[in-house]
Amino acid sequence: MSPLLSLEGVGKRYRRGERSSWLLRDATLEIAAGEVVAVVAMRGQGKTTLLRIAAGMVAADEGRVLVGGRPLDGLSDQAHARLLREQIGLAGRLGPGLDVQMLDYVAMRLAIGRRSRRREVRSHAIEALALVGATRCAERHWEELSDWERALVELAQAIAGAPRLLLIDDVLDGLGMRETDELARLVRTLAEDREIAVLMAVSDPEAALCSHRVLSLADGRLSPMWPLPPLSAEAPAQRLENVIDFPRSSEPTLRDARRR
Repeated sequence: MSPLLSLEGVGKRYRRGERSSWLLRDATLEIAAGEVVAVVAMRGQGKTTLLRIAAGMVAADEGRVLVGGRPLDGLSDQAHARLLREQIGLAGRLGPGLDVQMLDYVAMRLAIGRRSRRREVRSHAIEALALVGATRCAERHWEELSDWERALVELAQAIAGAPRLLLIDDVLDGLGMRETDELARLVRTLAEDREIAVLMAVSDPEAALCSHRVLSLADGRLSPMWPLPPLSAEAPAQRLENVIDFPRSSEPTLRDARRR
């Protein structure tokens, strides 16, 4: 199966005045449909830049990015905007930046560039919120939500419109242990049930435990993060096993994930 996302020797320089250094160097990665790959790095190490390069929102200084086998560097602005709208979902931590209800926030992704009726757009937005268990947030505003609810809404707006590639930036960080686990499992279930390729950037290794693969980003370079250090004295061997082989037969369904 061809990868949905390919990074081939991607490099990005960080410039300050006359000095420059490599923020990313020779980053190479392939992610297939239904696969979740987590990149663990401290803040300021380049993981957000990596995701923005994967989305074509920031140009790499070397190497290339392909989405669905198509190089991003050859796309026109119009074609790239269509790709972002139709095939790539972005989930961050900033929220809408507007004083709108969350239903309208999720619906924005569906409305931009499409000639759809308002009722149809809002119906699909409600479905996206329901899919992640955030229906209760539909008529509320960003400042009224808890961190957990904000994470669910961000995920809902990212998957609205059924993207093939989902990029998640620090959404799982800062949550409690149980919330982190539930959201990580929900992301994995969404990826496998809907055959979405997921690249997830996290600062906390706890948020990576349900991923199919875990990489670290340090000194500008990606490398396999194995073995993960035990995160607690409680069943560390089982935690590590989940990273390598999270068996499909014991995974929760999307409905189970919402009910937990």
